[in-house]
Amino acid sequence: MHAPASQSEALRFSRTFSGNRVWLAVGRTVRIRGDAFRVFGHLPESCLGQASHWRRRPGDVRDALEQAMLKEVGAELEYALEAAIIEIGAYLDVCAAEGLQANLRKLKELWSGGDLDLSTVGKGLAQSLNDLRAKQRHHDLAEQIGRTLKLSDYPATFQAGRRTRRLVAVLGPTNSGKTHDAFERLATASSGVYLGPLRLLALEAFTRLNEEFGVSASLITGEEHRIVEGSRVTASTIEMLDSSTAVEVAVVDEIQMLDDPDRGWAWTQAVVGANAREVWLVGALSAEPAITALAARLGLPLEIRRKQRKHPLVVGQALGNDPAAALRRAKPGDAFIVFSRRDALNLRDDLMALGKSVACIYGALSPEVREREAHRFAGGDADILVATDAIGMGLNLPIRRVVFTAVQKYDGTSRGTLSPSLLQQIGGRAGRFGHHDEEGVVAGLTPAEHRVVSSLMKAQQEPLEVRGFQITAGSAYLEQIAEMSGDRRLEALLSLFLLHADCGDGFFTPHIPEEQLARAAQLDRMKNLSLHQKHVFSMAPMASQNETIDGVWRDWAYGANKGKTIALDFLPQSPRRASLEEAETTVRLLAAYRWFAYRLPELFVDLELADMHLAPWIAAVDGHLRSRRRQGAGGGRKGVPSWYWPVRR
Repeated sequence: MHAPASQSEALRFSRTFSGNRVWLAVGRTVRIRGDAFRVFGHLPESCLGQASHWRRRPGDVRDALEQAMLKEVGAELEYALEAAIIEIGAYLDVCAAEGLQANLRKLKELWSGGDLDLSTVGKGLAQSLNDLRAKQRHHDLAEQIGRTLKLSDYPATFQAGRRTRRLVAVLGPTNSGKTHDAFERLATASSGVYLGPLRLLALEAFTRLNEEFGVSASLITGEEHRIVEGSRVTASTIEMLDSSTAVEVAVVDEIQMLDDPDRGWAWTQAVVGANAREVWLVGALSAEPAITALAARLGLPLEIRRKQRKHPLVVGQALGNDPAAALRRAKPGDAFIVFSRRDALNLRDDLMALGKSVACIYGALSPEVREREAHRFAGGDADILVATDAIGMGLNLPIRRVVFTAVQKYDGTSRGTLSPSLLQQIGGRAGRFGHHDEEGVVAGLTPAEHRVVSSLMKAQQEPLEVRGFQITAGSAYLEQIAEMSGDRRLEALLSLFLLHADCGDGFFTPHIPEEQLARAAQLDRMKNLSLHQKHVFSMAPMASQNETIDGVWRDWAYGANKGKTIALDFLPQSPRRASLEEAETTVRLLAAYRWFAYRLPELFVDLELADMHLAPWIAAVDGHLRSRRRQGAGGGRKGVPSWYWPVRR
C-alpha cells in the first residue's frame, strides 16, 4: 500500500502556467510502493486569468490575487490533492496486483508537470486501467493465436498431406511446349484439374482439352461453372482449388507467380493443398529454387524437366527513329505492346487511320472478348494486335514480331522499367511454335526503347526466393480467431492473423491484401452482416479504383446489410446505345454478380438472368472493337502520340 501522509513532503502552493492560463496549484512529493512521486496540479476554479494579462500585472497585484485565491480555494485544492494521491496509490496497487505495465516515466511527467487537473485524476486513471487491461488482453490473445495458428502446421490442414504425392516441375521459356506437355498428361489421367491464374487461361485450357486433346472437361471459375456431364478433368482458376476432391493429376500453371505480391498465396495453397498423386508445376526457370525448397519442406519427391524454346527468338531492329515513322512500318503479324487501356485504344485508332486492321486486348476486357479478339488476329481478320501485358500469360497467338512501344510501366506509384522476366515473357510470345516457320522477333519502337529491349532480353531473370511463401486467412482461420477473441469484426480478425500468427522460421508468412483490409473496415460498420458475408464481400473481384464498380459494390453491401436480396437492376437501358466504356463496365459487373451468386445464392438471386444478359453486352464490347470508329480518348502533345511514353532516365 502507499505510505501515509506523515511520511511525505509538506504541501506547497505556487502558481503554474498551463494552456495559456495561469493557475494557483498545489503539490507535494509522496512515496508510494517505495517510489517517490511528485503530484502537482490545479482545479478549474483556481484559475488566476489569462497568462498574457497576468504577465502585464504589477508584482504586488499578482501577489494579492494569489493570496485571495488561496484563501478562497486553498482548502479545496488541498483536499483534491489528497484525493488524487489516494487514487494514484490505488491505481498503482491494481497495476501491481494484475501485472499491468503502466508507463511510470510518462505518468510521473504528467503528475508533476503542472498541467494536471486534480478533479479529473480519478477518471483518467480509470481510463488508463481500461486501456492497460485491453492491452493485456490483446497480448494474451496474441500469445494464444501464436500458440494455435502455427503457419508451420499449414500443410497439415490439407487432405493432400495425408496421401502419397510427387511433384513434377516443367520449366522453361515461352514457346517451349510446357503447357502442351501438361495437357498431354491430363489427357491420359483418370482424373485431373488444371489451375491457371486467369479466367482466360482456364477458358483456353477448357477449350483445348475438349477440342484439341479430346478430353471431356468442365470449367469452374469464380464467375462461371460449365459442368460437362461425365467429365474427368476440370479447368479452373487457381483460387478455386478444391482441396477435398482427390484426383490423379493436378497442373499448376505459371508457377513463378509464387512470388506475386498480391496473389502468391494462391500458388502456395495449390502446391501445398492440391489433392493429386502427381502435381505438375509449369512455368519459368526462375521458379526452380522455390519449387525445390517447397518440395523439401513438404517431404515430396521432385522431378524437374527443363525445356528449351522450340522456335528461335531474336532481337530485331527498331521500327523507326520516331513513333510516327515507326508506326508506318507496322506489318501483319506484329503485336504492339502498351501498358494501359487508354494507350491501347489510342494506338488502335492511329493504326486504323493508316488503313490497318487491328485486334485489341487489354486487362479491362472480359475473357470472352479477349478470346474473340485473339481469334480475329489468329484467323487473319486483323493484321495487327495491340495489347497490354495481359498477353504475357497464355494466349497462344501467331505473333511474328513483338514491338514494345514503351519499356516502363506505372505500378500505381511511379513509372519503372520492366523487369527482365516480364519483358522476356511478353517478348517470348513472338514466333510461337506451330504458327510460323520463321523466327520470332522482339524489338523496341524507336532506338530509345530498342536499346532497353536488347539489354533486358539478354539479362538473367532473378530466381524466386526460397522462403516467405504467402498464406492468407481463410474462413477456418478467421473462425478460430473469432472464437478465441470473441470479436466478429473482420478487420480486427484479419489484423490479428497478420500480426500474431506464428511464422516459425519464416518459411510461410501471413498475407492480407491492403484492399481487403480497407474493405473490411467499411464492412464492419454494417452491423447485420455475418462474418462469412463480410469475408465474401471483402474478397470480391471488383476494382475499388473504378468509381462506378466500387459504388455498385457498396450498394450491394448496404443492401445485404438490410437483409434485401440483390436484384439485377444496375444494367443500362440498351447494349446497342452504350459506349465502349459503359459496355466494358457492365460486363465486369455481370461477372461480379455471377461471382457473388455462386457464394451467396440466398442474396444474389438473379444468376440465370445475369447469364442471359452477358452475351449481348459482350457483343456490344466486341462490336466497338471491330468497328472503324475511334474508341480512344485522344490527347498527347504536338509531335508525340498520346500512346507513346519516351524512355525516362
